[in-house]
Amino acid sequence: MQHSLNFSKEDKKAMLCFLKKFPKMKTNTAFEEFRCKIGKSTVTLYTSGKVSIQGKDSQKVKEKVLKAVDSGDEAVLGIDEVGRGESFGPFVIAAVLAKPSKMRELRDSKKIKDLDKKRQKVEENALATSVFSVGPKHLGELHKKGINLNEIEVRVINKWHDFFTRLDKNLKVLVDGKPLKGSKKGISFIVKGDDLNPVIGAASVVAKHARENSKDKGKRPGWGSWQKKK
Repeated sequence: MQHSLNFSKEDKKAMLCFLKKFPKMKTNTAFEEFRCKIGKSTVTLYTSGKVSIQGKDSQKVKEKVLKAVDSGDEAVLGIDEVGRGESFGPFVIAAVLAKPSKMRELRDSKKIKDLDKKRQKVEENALATSVFSVGPKHLGELHKKGINLNEIEVRVINKWHDFFTRLDKNLKVLVDGKPLKGSKKGISFIVKGDDLNPVIGAASVVAKHARENSKDKGKRPGWGSWQKKK
């Protein structure tokens, strides 16, 4: 049996500290930061923050690892989008409110299998989810009004920020990608965040699931003339 967990840069430090308590094993590639033996399983920490647990008691070891590293973790709001570079279908933005410990097995939706199963895992463990989708025809209409994809996204994430921080003023709002002009103070952007933070990874899964299950796969009108100006 094998399990994969996803840790942020900050969480990875705590993970490494925990793993060093166990018998060290030789790493096999430059991408492996640390490898050890816990019980009957081999645990590998990668430089990206991914942790692989493989062995007969991998489920038990996974629970042990999560308990050691995720005690007292606070919920965060993770946001991601899909469909930015496509010439068809909707542009989808998703937000997930959850504790990182509940989303450790989620990462960038482009790198996972069983999307339906992962989407179900998000539903079972998230405190809240929200999806905003703009169809191809409306994207063309918004472009005519001078509203590009960045502006659409920043308006949506600002709304989510306002709503959720009214409920918890100390809530961390994390968005995948480079900073967007016009975003509100308190919103943090993480390049490749969908692969570095489990809650952003969960939002990536929700967004991709919504886009793939959309009935509107039509062409975006005039895409070739305005996509470069995103």
